[in-house]
Amino acid sequence: MVIELTVAIPTYNGHKRLPEVLDRLRDCCQQDQLSWEVIVIDNNSTDGTAKLVEAYQANWPTQYPLRYCFEPKQGAAYARCRAIQEATGELVGFLDDDTIPSMSWIASAYAFGKSHPTSGAYGSQIHGVFEVTPPPNFDKLAPFLAITERGCEPLLYEPHKKLLPPSAGLVVRKQAWLESMPSRPILTGRTKSSMLTGEDLEMLSRI
Repeated sequence: MVIELTVAIPTYNGHKRLPEVLDRLRDCCQQDQLSWEVIVIDNNSTDGTAKLVEAYQANWPTQYPLRYCFEPKQGAAYARCRAIQEATGELVGFLDDDTIPSMSWIASAYAFGKSHPTSGAYGSQIHGVFEVTPPPNFDKLAPFLAITERGCEPLLYEPHKKLLPPSAGLVVRKQAWLESMPSRPILTGRTKSSMLTGEDLEMLSRI
């Protein structure tokens, strides 16, 4: 079986957040005709993430493999690099462990990649789910929460505009990553001893 798309979920101590994401992906298995897989990249978690994924694997549809991978180097950049190494799909769609994809996300992500074969990476719309109605000026804060609503037509991200899509919901062409990213990223992401961020911007800027 040829895997057409890999869904990669980097996570750190995400056993309480992952179930909602995995439940949605399992629901997607019932309607998709594509061949795709899921990889949970455990970025050195100390909670029950591994056991949680193992429990899901026991009842997961076999035609859409659910794989677990442990990445001991702390930092989101290392987790994403490991996802690219492990992925068997030509397209790799990244979900954060609190990002719930729409039921059509996998099919849409694959279709866009096939119709735009020169796109090295492309992003998704990201909508917020709120417990209360946001205040009137919330739109000024939304970008800091990765909420991204830039219309229904494809938007070309041009370097001189200094605007890039967020990493949640991002789809990367594996070959573009391998040709653009060094083996050791400069920006690694937050760790216990560092608040250095921007690892997604480094990856996107290079691509």
